[in-house]
Amino acid sequence: MCTSLTLKTNDGYHLFGRNMDLEYTFGQSVVLVPRNFKYEDKISEQIKNTKYAVIGMASLNGKHPLFAEALNEKGLACAGLNFPAAYWSKDVVEGKENIPPYDLILWITSNFETLDELRPHLDNLNIVGKAYDEKTPLPTLHWIVTDKSGKSLVIEKTEDGLKVFDNPVGVLTNAPSFDWHLLNLTQYTGLTTSRPDTRKWSDLELVTLGNGSGAFGLPGDSSSQSRFVKTSFLKSHVTIGDYENAGVIEFFNILSNVAMISGTVIDPQGRNEITQYTSCMCQEKGIYYYRTYKNSQLNVIDMNKEDLSSSELKVYPYNDDPSFKYEN
Repeated sequence: MCTSLTLKTNDGYHLFGRNMDLEYTFGQSVVLVPRNFKYEDKISEQIKNTKYAVIGMASLNGKHPLFAEALNEKGLACAGLNFPAAYWSKDVVEGKENIPPYDLILWITSNFETLDELRPHLDNLNIVGKAYDEKTPLPTLHWIVTDKSGKSLVIEKTEDGLKVFDNPVGVLTNAPSFDWHLLNLTQYTGLTTSRPDTRKWSDLELVTLGNGSGAFGLPGDSSSQSRFVKTSFLKSHVTIGDYENAGVIEFFNILSNVAMISGTVIDPQGRNEITQYTSCMCQEKGIYYYRTYKNSQLNVIDMNKEDLSSSELKVYPYNDDPSFKYEN
């Protein structure tokens, strides 16, 4: 399970990232893919070239990056989140963009600059269920994509076909389908950040006991449905300082409110699901921030400080070691 979020700072920067909620790590590290990087398309078995440089969290299968989320040098970003209802085509369709699900993020971020440029190509997209290899199972995902306009969309493929939704809240979690989540928000229109006024029921005067009670009923469990509601509410009401760093701080604060704590979410196999890491990307600056379950210090990588025309991948080891600042 996972939660993804978009957020705009007061000085006009756009932030995008996610909580990665999993029972295990997946050999992840921050990977920078340069322009014109060559990788094998497992569907056509041909070599493809990236147009734009891309940075994000990925596992590497040889030199092939399998991204969980990524940002390109033009500010287009994408994340894949677990979606059990996902359904992949069994066959390649001639004339279509035949892409396996594990390469969709790389295809989007390495080829397109904006949502407007991407959108027509999604009409010709065929997501093909071909595994990368025998050791790498096919993921079940849906995707959120956003650009520097602040707008975002959601891509879902089920047995009913491929659907692309405009995303007016800039939030994505997991099942059910995205349109269900939007409809579900209408149940929470009574929530407010203000303290309710005193009410009178019959002869009884009801006095609010404290601040925060206006949001009584805001979900707090770790289910996908509840995380979608809570993240949407927090995003729509958060106050942000004047600068990018203030936005980054609030971005992590929002996602910490829907993070999974060890021992509180157990899957049917008895495994412990936790928020392995939280990421945040500044789309204008090309900066990737992340922190992990064990290391709450922000790790920061600026893609524009690297050679984006290099011929090799740049890998930044995953920093999961606890970091403490001792003051005496």
